[in-house]
Amino acid sequence: MSKIDLIQNREVFTLLWERASSCMEKAIAGPSSTRLHFDSSNIATEIFLNLIRSVAAFEGSGEFSLIVLDPDPFNYFNFHFGKYPGFFVQACHTNDDFFEIMMADPGDSPADAIGFHSQRYAVLPKSGDWCIYADRGWNGGTGVLSGPADVMTFARERFAFYENPGVKKHRVEGLPEPLSPKGRNSQNN
Repeated sequence: MSKIDLIQNREVFTLLWERASSCMEKAIAGPSSTRLHFDSSNIATEIFLNLIRSVAAFEGSGEFSLIVLDPDPFNYFNFHFGKYPGFFVQACHTNDDFFEIMMADPGDSPADAIGFHSQRYAVLPKSGDWCIYADRGWNGGTGVLSGPADVMTFARERFAFYENPGVKKHRVEGLPEPLSPKGRNSQNN
């Protein structure tokens, strides 16, 4: 039996769902330079869980929640299982506790475990101004970490994020301009 339980209370879950929806909008709408990209399946890896724990401790208590946004947490998950697809992780919980709840059968349907059947999910800190949003259908399974500059720098130093799409690398003084595919003077040809 896991030491972490799925959320039972609709009001508690709804507050998290509203925060997660706001996180999703902020993460998607903001400029690419304010996001760090990762593979959405990383949620099932220990190195990524350690990143989440580190960021949560860096900017707060070390506690966070994970909730599933799709499949529908209200009309599907709660309807079938009488609980909500989300949980709180406290600093005292182990990595094994986290993975156990991720793979837990919510009720006569092992395929509906959060770790298997979460198309879109969010990770939210108990305290702090960062969030993680992931969508397994977005560009083949993309997730983003969004937050203040100090959190982003802290996270970037601890995890191999993808290079952000659409963000041009900063030019280093003293290095020549890169060649275009047609050569340096292609505009003159």
